[in-house]
Amino acid sequence: MTKTDMPDAVILCGGRGTRLGALTQETPKPLLLIDNAPFLFHLLSRLHSEGFRRFVLAVHYLAEQFGSFQDRYQKIFPGIQIVLEKEPLGTGGALKNAALHVQSEIFVALNGDSYVPQIFSPILTEHREKKRVFTMVAVQSDGVEGGIRNKGGLELAADGEICRFSGHQSVDENWINSGMYVASRKKILSWPEGRYDLENRLDSLLKPDKAYAFRSLKPLLDIGTPECFTVAQYKLKSFKEKRS
Repeated sequence: MTKTDMPDAVILCGGRGTRLGALTQETPKPLLLIDNAPFLFHLLSRLHSEGFRRFVLAVHYLAEQFGSFQDRYQKIFPGIQIVLEKEPLGTGGALKNAALHVQSEIFVALNGDSYVPQIFSPILTEHREKKRVFTMVAVQSDGVEGGIRNKGGLELAADGEICRFSGHQSVDENWINSGMYVASRKKILSWPEGRYDLENRLDSLLKPDKAYAFRSLKPLLDIGTPECFTVAQYKLKSFKEKRS
């Protein structure tokens, strides 16, 4: 796959990050500093190294700061487009809103507060070869740094079909949602406008198609809680080295 074949990348950056308390009172979560650079910089750097060149940032909370980020890193990431959500749209509504600005037939999407050292090339290959419309990257629950609270639990069939997707992982589920996706732009554009989350409506949103998971053995690191943010400060570098 050449760089010209790479799809657009959507980064979901609209959340308020309330669990981080004072840390996000004046700074949106993706722009918090990790290893002396905004967390979003680390996400875009890893995508850029894989050949991605167009980045759609779905923003809401303290949105003007993403404009400052764009200005600062324009030379490194010239393909940034900022898409403002006038009100919080949730993961589902945000994907629909961002898809309006996507130029590729399929696109990848990532949560702006988590990092998984899994390259997209094999995910894109599987998605295309099996003619899927929606692929979610699943990671093992015991590979999550900082705990699995509030991670989406998954029940998967042998072929990777997602049989159940909930907002909270249960003790008998070995796989959880990593917050990384590959999706058909056409399919996402058929979704309704408004505020809603994937956990509650994924099955109905995709009908008559189905959602599938790519099983990744890579760990997951997020910055969504003070504990996780502290872990990220000293573990992000080692996560970068785990890419393959």
